[in-house]
Amino acid sequence: MPTTSYVRPEIGRPDIATALVEEVTSGDPERLRDAGAAVLAHWESAPWPEGLASVSLFHGTDGTSLLVYAQFTADTEDSARTAFEALRPDWRALGYEPGEPAAFRLYRRVQPTVLPDPLPPVGCYPAAFFAMRDGETARAWVDGLLGTEEKTVGEDRAYPGAIAANFHVSADDDGIFLLSEWASEAEALVHIKAEIEPLLEYMGQAEAGAGRRYEFHATRTN
Repeated sequence: MPTTSYVRPEIGRPDIATALVEEVTSGDPERLRDAGAAVLAHWESAPWPEGLASVSLFHGTDGTSLLVYAQFTADTEDSARTAFEALRPDWRALGYEPGEPAAFRLYRRVQPTVLPDPLPPVGCYPAAFFAMRDGETARAWVDGLLGTEEKTVGEDRAYPGAIAANFHVSADDDGIFLLSEWASEAEALVHIKAEIEPLLEYMGQAEAGAGRRYEFHATRTN
């Protein structure tokens, strides 16, 4: 039976074939917690879709956005999209502008060579979307970004507070979704300013920006 958990989702699960992602914006910071509770209540009352492994909710640290990350074991994008629709609340009734749900597949997950033991809780999830011409370009862009990073800072990726970076390529090959995991927003911001923004400029994606930063709220899992 599905349960609600406050344990962060395992993004690198080997049994996950497809992730459906939706970012909703323009919310009222004063209504953020109420909106989060309403989303969870909707998930708990809705029938559990076949093939859904988990669905997670994240709060924007600026108080104006929410991120939904749903993991499906089914490899069929159409079935995942159909199932995802049952999970979508009436965003406008909650004071948010609906996003455009998109299907992604995890392409590369990178972590520092040495991680603290025990692993600290993830305090911040920077998230960003990048448009791409096609799948080959998308995968080459990720490989190039990581290769450039390794040349400049080394393969160890010994950034204070870094836990993981999860690069997803869209199912229709026209975009990338990056969801990173950091111990704190302050440490994530240092990295974004010092490393990510210069790399995006070098890779020709400066206009896309570094995205938004999120905190984990809850997961509904089977």
